[in-house]
Amino acid sequence: MPARVRSHDWAATPLGAPDGWPQTLRNAVSLALGSRFPITIWWGEDFRLIYNDGYIPFLGTSKHPQALGQAGAHCWSEIWSDIGPMLEGVMRTGEATWSTDARYFFDRDLPQEEVFVTFTYGPILADDGVTVQGVFCPCTETTEKIVSRRRLETLHRLGIRTLDMHNARDAAQKVCAVLDENPYDVPFAIIYECVDTPAAGSAGASGPAFRMLCATGMDLDMELAADPSRWPLDRAVQSHPSDRADRTDQVHQADQAAQPAQPANVELAPLGLSLPGGPWPEASRLARIVPVRWSGDGQVSGVMVLGVSPRRPLDVDYCAFLDMVASHTGSVVAHAQAYEQEARRAKALAEVDHAKTVFFSNISHELRTPLTLILGPLEDALREHGGQVPAGQTQMIHRNALRLQKLVNALLDFSRIEAGRMQASYEPTDLARTTAELASMFRSAVEQAGLRLRVDCPPLDGPVHVDRDMYEKIVLNLLSNAFKFTLQGEIAVALRDVPDVSDAHGAGGADGAVELSVTDTGSGIAPQHLPHLFQRFHRIPGKPARTHEGTGIGLAMVQELARLHGGTVTVSSTEGEGSRFTVRLPRGHAHLPAEHRPARPPAAHPQVDEALRWLPGEPAPAASDEARPMQRDMQRDMHGGALPPRARIVCADDNADMRSYIGQLLEPLYEVEIVGDGRAALASIHRQRPDLVLADVMMPVLDGFELLHALRSDETTRAIPVIMLSARAGQEAQVEGLRAGADDYLVKPFSARELLARIASLLQLVRVREQAHAAVQANEKKLRAIIDQMPAGVGVSDMSGTMVLSNALMDRFVPRAIPSTLADRMPRWKGWDDKGQPIAPENWPCKRALRGEVVMPGLEMLHTDDDGREWWMRVSCAPLRDDDGQLIGTCSVIQDITELKQAEHHLKEADRRKDEFLATLAHELRNPLAPISHGLQILKRTASGDDSVRHSHEMLERQVNHMIRMVDDLLEVSRITTGKVQLRKELVDLNDVLQGVVAASGAVMEAGSHQLRLELPAAPVSLLADPMRLAQMVSNLLNNAAKYSHSGGHIVLSAWTDGAQAVVSVRDNGIGIPPALLGKVFDLFMQVDRNGRRGQGGLGIGLTLVRSLVEMHGGSVQALSEGKGQGSEFRLHLPLPTQAQPLAGQAPNAQPEDATAFGRILVVDDNIDAADTLAMLLRLLGAEVEIARDGPGALAMHAAFRPEVVLLDIGLPGMDGLEVARRIRAEHGRDQVVLIALTGWGQEEDLRRSREAGMDHHLVKPVSFDTLERLLAGLRPLP
Repeated sequence: MPARVRSHDWAATPLGAPDGWPQTLRNAVSLALGSRFPITIWWGEDFRLIYNDGYIPFLGTSKHPQALGQAGAHCWSEIWSDIGPMLEGVMRTGEATWSTDARYFFDRDLPQEEVFVTFTYGPILADDGVTVQGVFCPCTETTEKIVSRRRLETLHRLGIRTLDMHNARDAAQKVCAVLDENPYDVPFAIIYECVDTPAAGSAGASGPAFRMLCATGMDLDMELAADPSRWPLDRAVQSHPSDRADRTDQVHQADQAAQPAQPANVELAPLGLSLPGGPWPEASRLARIVPVRWSGDGQVSGVMVLGVSPRRPLDVDYCAFLDMVASHTGSVVAHAQAYEQEARRAKALAEVDHAKTVFFSNISHELRTPLTLILGPLEDALREHGGQVPAGQTQMIHRNALRLQKLVNALLDFSRIEAGRMQASYEPTDLARTTAELASMFRSAVEQAGLRLRVDCPPLDGPVHVDRDMYEKIVLNLLSNAFKFTLQGEIAVALRDVPDVSDAHGAGGADGAVELSVTDTGSGIAPQHLPHLFQRFHRIPGKPARTHEGTGIGLAMVQELARLHGGTVTVSSTEGEGSRFTVRLPRGHAHLPAEHRPARPPAAHPQVDEALRWLPGEPAPAASDEARPMQRDMQRDMHGGALPPRARIVCADDNADMRSYIGQLLEPLYEVEIVGDGRAALASIHRQRPDLVLADVMMPVLDGFELLHALRSDETTRAIPVIMLSARAGQEAQVEGLRAGADDYLVKPFSARELLARIASLLQLVRVREQAHAAVQANEKKLRAIIDQMPAGVGVSDMSGTMVLSNALMDRFVPRAIPSTLADRMPRWKGWDDKGQPIAPENWPCKRALRGEVVMPGLEMLHTDDDGREWWMRVSCAPLRDDDGQLIGTCSVIQDITELKQAEHHLKEADRRKDEFLATLAHELRNPLAPISHGLQILKRTASGDDSVRHSHEMLERQVNHMIRMVDDLLEVSRITTGKVQLRKELVDLNDVLQGVVAASGAVMEAGSHQLRLELPAAPVSLLADPMRLAQMVSNLLNNAAKYSHSGGHIVLSAWTDGAQAVVSVRDNGIGIPPALLGKVFDLFMQVDRNGRRGQGGLGIGLTLVRSLVEMHGGSVQALSEGKGQGSEFRLHLPLPTQAQPLAGQAPNAQPEDATAFGRILVVDDNIDAADTLAMLLRLLGAEVEIARDGPGALAMHAAFRPEVVLLDIGLPGMDGLEVARRIRAEHGRDQVVLIALTGWGQEEDLRRSREAGMDHHLVKPVSFDTLERLLAGLRPLP
């Protein structure tokens, strides 16, 4: 590049010849050309491009070398909208900028190639250090880093997200889901599975067949993806000579000469395909078809079609990435298939294990049942009869011994067949005659069961070579199976010659074959069981049958025996209609060994006898006389010698011998009904309720567990005790029976004595249980009677909130209480706490009790009836717990307090009216007191020095003040009792307060000629209290002491600390308090000496005020007296503050100043005397005063007089004072005039209304003129 820069015709560019370049440009170019790092210089207003060798790969062959000296907007037109504003910003501001891993789309190897670049733009300054002449840009391409990281992340996700796949299709779908997250490198993907791959070189091979497993891609046509014929997939499985010749230069050299099972790159346009390009608007141009191996034999198992991004070149790295995706996919699918195969093997092993378990369970039952019927009678004979078996039991023992022998022989035969040791002896046999004889042996059993037996065995064309013993087993097993599962209809046996052609299973030959068929109209076989019917141990659960006895190997043995004869056995069946078993045996003897032995007579009797025992038998024979003593003796032993009444027992067993045996044991002692299956037992139980049920586990129609479930599901039969009889031994079987609800579980073989003992024990337990149940019911009846007599509603709920018990009152308070739930009841209720705030439903008594809380006393709640009536209730609730302390429910008690709440409402209404009356009374009393007080002030300020006049004035002033105090006390009581007084606590010195009270009480003490002594602690005592209310309490106690002390009495005011309390004591030597009245002195209107002269000195509310105020401070008051004439003492106990706090600053008393600072004062009052006297007093102070009598007059006078202060009565006729204040404020604001309310209304509500109307101050009549004078001088803001 240095030579190219030197030889470039710069004069033809706006930069001009290099000789004329500024030094800054020369330095920058020199620095760039000397660097191996990619650098470009953008110079001038049109950003002419100068670059070094390292920058050439950015441009590509399509732009280099003509880009040298070109304008930036021309050279990089495809990205100029992104980088142009950045360059212009650097030129404009002189501030550098940069970008890291910025994505751009270059017109380079592709029209829009995805490229990532990291660069910085730095300004090139002129010599003046201010002007920006160009931009210096070092840069590096990070495409490989970003794209590689993106592809590695995809491969990583394929590795970690596909670990738990269980089959090939799920694995393929998970791969597609991962690829769908990277559409930049894999715009689309299709996975095909090879379903038929011919061997290489095989004649007539037409190529592999494919099936789509899954596909992914934005806007991918799934119908196209599902059609593998649209793709040349065989090129990735089998090479073709044309592969190399057809290769074009547009497909890069990554795809080498075609080899077998190699990836192939294909162009999509020649295939007529337009497939998505991922996130880009243009379609993909290429796809890579990659073979995938997952079968483990090295052969190709599938093919992946992977789309190539239209904005990334398909280079070696891209191909390697796509091949690794295919390799990962093969591994994932291989692991999934291995898991699937292992799961199939495990399932097959589990099925075999289950079949084995079922077989051993069944064979245990089959063996134990005859053992019980052999050992039981033998043990009884040895114990009771000296070894002599009673008559009638010998045949039963013999039958069950033969049955046991048959079972053992069947197992041995099957074992020999499995081991290949079964030795057959084939001989020519008249198969038609033999088959007819064998079938006729079943005719008696079939006809007794009400069925028809058809035998169609015409003579054959000759004898057939068979093993007579094996053939008998084939026929008898098929007939026994048909009889077992056919409850109505017929059984047909047929034998035919068939043509000499092999059937589908290979039976038959050149000499032909014979075909034996056994057809029935039984319950049929479900299709899903047909493939497993001849497997070892396979049984069909829940199938209607005469008995559930059996080993599950009969049909498997038939199949094996037929195979030993070179034959087959097949079955066809329709569920609910019947089945047809067909055995085909080939004729001739070429397929048979040469050994023969003489024929033996049929041994069909065990199968026939067993079939007969499946039929419902006659009632069990009565027990022999010699069998009765054992039962009687056991019964006496169980019941202490007294025989109980005969209990009724229902016994259900499908084995006739077992039914007979149990009947003989039980009938001497109990009333016994014996049936052959569960359905008959259930019908007997419903017909007449038994005391106990004996039921075999395995029975036809309805087995033991189904019978037990039916009994426990019915309320009328739920309590009947049940003993299960089963041949299944082991703890698991016993636990299963007990969990199902059985009361006892008896395993065969069992002894007669054990069976009788368990029955007697269980019956005795049932009687005890019934007695206990009767006692519980009696107690419940008593409890119910008690609950019903309670004067409150009582209800019991379970943990879900459902009410399970309630009395009549609860039903009245809560209609349809049982079985209502919380959701039903809660919308009818509302609750409030002591402060009148609504209670959230989760804090209602019922909810709290469910959390274990005891809600006593209850909460007051409002209940709404269906008709909208409201009832007030007090609801209490407590949790109920079991013996282990676990919550099991709640008990609620509801009391009707509607009348009480109504009485409270009337009381509050009366109290409200009383307060209104007191407030009105105070107002009416204060109005006349105001002019009297004003008149006294006028006399005081204008009177001469005559002593009589002075004494008269003092007397009148004392009486007026006394009247004012009584009115104030009356209102104070009303305010305190209604909670309208708010304390304004601050930290005060108790000594200062007491000294102030003593100073204020001087006139009272002088009037009674009393001596008052003050005893204060040496150290200051701080209290957190309202100083005004504290002084009021002490003052009331001093006034009370003065009132009830004789003239010249001694009164002591003292204070001290006692622990965490301060104590204030007022002690006198007055008339004292009788002991009977000590507890009542703080009651409202209470006076000790009501008939004496002192009793007329007040309203009897002073001590009530003291108690209310001290309790509001968190303290208490105490009255002490030795009795009448012994004086009394009152003590205030107040809490000391918990931590030291600074005393509130004491503002100096404001001294009266000259009121003429407010020279113009307007007095507004409809009381003529009050207005005139007040105006007279104000004029004595030098103020200019005008008077208005009503609201309109006040507004007119205000407009004409322009006062600085308005003394405004609130209770004006017509337009009241509040409205006057509002209008004045609306017209003049708050800065022009001071509004002072003068009124007889002094409640908190009155103060609030004054503030809202715009009053600056609120004074209650009669106003102390000294107070008014200080207010006019200082005008402190209204509190």
